[in-house]
Amino acid sequence: MVKDEMILIETLKAIEPALKKYFAYDRAMLYKEIESMYLAIHPEGLYGVLNDDKYMIEVPNTLDELATSDNPFDYLRYAPREQKMIKAFDSLAYMTDNIQGILFKDDGVKKKIEELVERSNIPEEYQVAMVHVLWILAIIYKKHEAFQPILDPELLDATCNMDTYFKQIRPEMLQLYLFLKGDRRKKNKSITLSNNQEKITINNATENWFTNLLDSYLHIYLGVDSVEEAEKELKEVYSAKKGRKADDPTRNLVIMGVYHLLEDHFIAKNSEIYSFIYKYMVIIGLIEEGDMIDIKIKSVVEHFKGDDYKPQWIPLSQGNYKTSPNNPSKLYFW
Repeated sequence: MVKDEMILIETLKAIEPALKKYFAYDRAMLYKEIESMYLAIHPEGLYGVLNDDKYMIEVPNTLDELATSDNPFDYLRYAPREQKMIKAFDSLAYMTDNIQGILFKDDGVKKKIEELVERSNIPEEYQVAMVHVLWILAIIYKKHEAFQPILDPELLDATCNMDTYFKQIRPEMLQLYLFLKGDRRKKNKSITLSNNQEKITINNATENWFTNLLDSYLHIYLGVDSVEEAEKELKEVYSAKKGRKADDPTRNLVIMGVYHLLEDHFIAKNSEIYSFIYKYMVIIGLIEEGDMIDIKIKSVVEHFKGDDYKPQWIPLSQGNYKTSPNNPSKLYFW
């Protein structure tokens, strides 16, 4: 029989730094559970709650013009704009502070994690916190897998054909970025555009208007910060001889997060850590027992360990393709 398991708010707050560092956690991932617990205690909801300064936070003004407009012909789509901020009531923080804990349906996963941790070489003083971190990760993983993201292939048409952006437009943007950055003197030279039938020469030396326009455009829709970053993405994602394909971004996140978590909190041989990761992934249902992926765990660690890896919950359908962090539009990607 499935029973409820509770995590105390004070415990959750204590482990949130580790969850953020290793597993890209955001408390909003547990919004539904926190809200349900709050409404069970306060059925009136947030009605009549005063906007205490303690819970006022700055958020983007969604009523203001964003850096990109939904109108594809709006010039604002091609020019960066400062995003204005406004004060808003942080209802999630308020609800969290006014409940004792959060209830989750548990089917025995937490108990299995406890047994795994107890059998490991993790120092006793870390074991309780480790169990809670790995339990919350298991909950987040299940929520992530159950979620049908906007990047799902069936919904690509509704997102202005992101597949086209990933496979055709973004690699061309990377090449254009490298072309513009490859010779700074280009900004002071004329540029010729040709379609094999006609051509036009643009006198870019006049205030560098053309290359500045391209720079601004690529800043929004490409969003890379250096030549090295662009070259690396072209090599690893788009070249004929690609680097290791990130075939399962979620699995990579779990492997690297657990690896660093264990590495930072107790000394053990890599083989012990790999074994722990394997057993944990079986427990949460990420793999099936008997799957021969020991070598894959090692290869994932070796691939990302020296790569300044940043955990990120990426839908499987997106793979290792990237979007621009500077583009707030959910409809237009170029």
